Amino acid sequence: MDLGNLFGGINAQQIEKVIDLVTNNQDALQALGRLPEFFEKFADALEGAGEQAKEAAVALVGADGASGARGTLHSSSQALTQIVGSLGKGVDMIASAATSAAKVPLMDGPAQHFADAAAQMGETTNSLGELARSMEAIARTLDSVGQALAKLGAHLDDSGSQARGFLDAS
Repeated sequence: MDLGNLFGGINAQQIEKVIDLVTNNQDALQALGRLPEFFEKFADALEGAGEQAKEAAVALVGADGASGARGTLHSSSQALTQIVGSLGKGVDMIASAATSAAKVPLMDGPAQHFADAAAQMGETTNSLGELARSMEAIARTLDSVGQALAKLGAHLDDSGSQARGFLDAS
């Protein structure tokens, strides 16, 4: 019996090619059957990564956008700035006392010690001011990173939903 007659005039060679194609590519066809499972895992992974990115953002900038590591650093920077201001006033008072003491006979030595102490405290105060400014810069950077992570988390969640939607559409 001719297969071409059996299938309504279809060329037997074409049927043979299709059978060969299916037979020779069984592994690939079986892999295609696992695509829904793959997309499900892919969607879960994307959504999980999105949640992790969002959690990292909250740790950096807090749920309110002002707390977290960024908020702690900002508060520390403000406190350090206030300390710098107070120390600066103390340095000025010591320097003024050294200048006044230098005018008193026989007080040249102690006055110089006060002046030296004021200079060293002034340098330390300046270093603390730099530290406060650096902490504030780090806080701003953490804020930017936190915002970027929050956006990344939203995009990853959306990508996971789209991957899941691809399965639902098929």
